[in-house]
Amino acid sequence: MMKMMKRCVPAVLLCLLLLTACSEPPGEGGTMPGGTMPGGTMPGGTMPGGIEPVLMMDGALYRWVRLNGTGVPLETKGGLILPTYLPQGYEAAGDLGPVTEDPPEADLQMQAGFDASGVVFTNPDRPLVVYVHLTTDWLEDAYVRFESEELGHHLVCWDGRLFQIPIGYSQTVEELPEGCVSIGTLQYVGDDVLPENDLECNGMGDSYGHTLTGREVLQDPADPDTLYVFETQYWREGSYPAWEVCRPWAPGTSPYPAE
Repeated sequence: MMKMMKRCVPAVLLCLLLLTACSEPPGEGGTMPGGTMPGGTMPGGTMPGGIEPVLMMDGALYRWVRLNGTGVPLETKGGLILPTYLPQGYEAAGDLGPVTEDPPEADLQMQAGFDASGVVFTNPDRPLVVYVHLTTDWLEDAYVRFESEELGHHLVCWDGRLFQIPIGYSQTVEELPEGCVSIGTLQYVGDDVLPENDLECNGMGDSYGHTLTGREVLQDPADPDTLYVFETQYWREGSYPAWEVCRPWAPGTSPYPAE
């Protein structure tokens, strides 16, 4: 049953919780209840309570990423609804708790600046992502996506290494180094996994929301540490071809260029 979200929800709260669209459709076996967000405040644009939620599961830490939904509240006659869902393949691992302001020390514990209750869901085929069916005093009956720090985004596998497409950081060039050759096109493998085969990518879209599947990738044989992914850049004056500069990635790697 769809739940209702009051219209008074602060815009900054929605922006933080709905950072991106859903990772994959509910599909067979998925569920889609509605998440209710009955108002609340978010001083300074941070999470309620001022602490970024961190969950421990199987001895690893997972950080709150977003509500797992459509990314856009839906307008109905009764008000706004915020649909969230649990992807297929996930099963309950246990009740959430305790929730404290201290770093978690055991499985199912969560660090946060607010009280919460819920159930944690895991999928052995997707160990880098867990979901919590969460209820707080400002969020009710919603599925929240938590990700391991081992999961990077917009990664491309090539020759046994992972490269990151710096989506949103404008690391583009208009001219390629002399000698660059095409090595193929990208194939999307989902955003819950790390790519394992050449030219697989775990990012769905580019900076403009256009699909990355089928996007040409080039490399300078003299520079094995750089890939170039084609992207059309758009400005008020029009558009022009450019290439995203992709560097090797490892957990903790910043997408910003080194100084």
